[in-house]
Amino acid sequence: RSWSEFYDLYWKLVYSVARKAGLSEADAQDVVQETFLKVSKSIKKFDYDPSKGRFRNWLCLITKQQVANHYRKESKLPELPAFWNEDPDEPARQIPDPTSDWEGLWEAEDRKHTMHLALTRLKDTVKPKTYQIFLAHCIKGMPVKEVTALLEVSDNEVYLAKSRIMPLFEEEIKALGEAKK
Repeated sequence: RSWSEFYDLYWKLVYSVARKAGLSEADAQDVVQETFLKVSKSIKKFDYDPSKGRFRNWLCLITKQQVANHYRKESKLPELPAFWNEDPDEPARQIPDPTSDWEGLWEAEDRKHTMHLALTRLKDTVKPKTYQIFLAHCIKGMPVKEVTALLEVSDNEVYLAKSRIMPLFEEEIKALGEAKK
């Protein structure tokens, strides 16, 4: 059961990072499988020490290794951008590398993933209309007037939804953060 919960908590994160690293959908799914296989084999040796880093840093490293292994096995690199020109007389251009800022990529995807999980949990605990108001105003950043027009609610309902759900949302984010340590 705990392995299933662990997998449910992290597989989408690993998958989205692999996709952002330039892998196809099928290759990213392979990386998810390889990452979790590696974790299952190595978890007994993992010794959690907060002074050395967080668990998700270790998972990030394994994911990075599996993406690199995939490229190495396939002996292929991501396609060059359309603007690439091999003319030696042209000035050199920097080729974007989706994995050059691996930690930044991982952190950005982790934040999105955590937010998605928190919203999924919230959706089941609050009234659908209140959730729609919160999502539109607080998450998508729609102004109050747009939300009132779109969802046919009053300004007060928007502010009320925000004040009721924001603490619950923040609590979910905090709980997920604690679970990831």
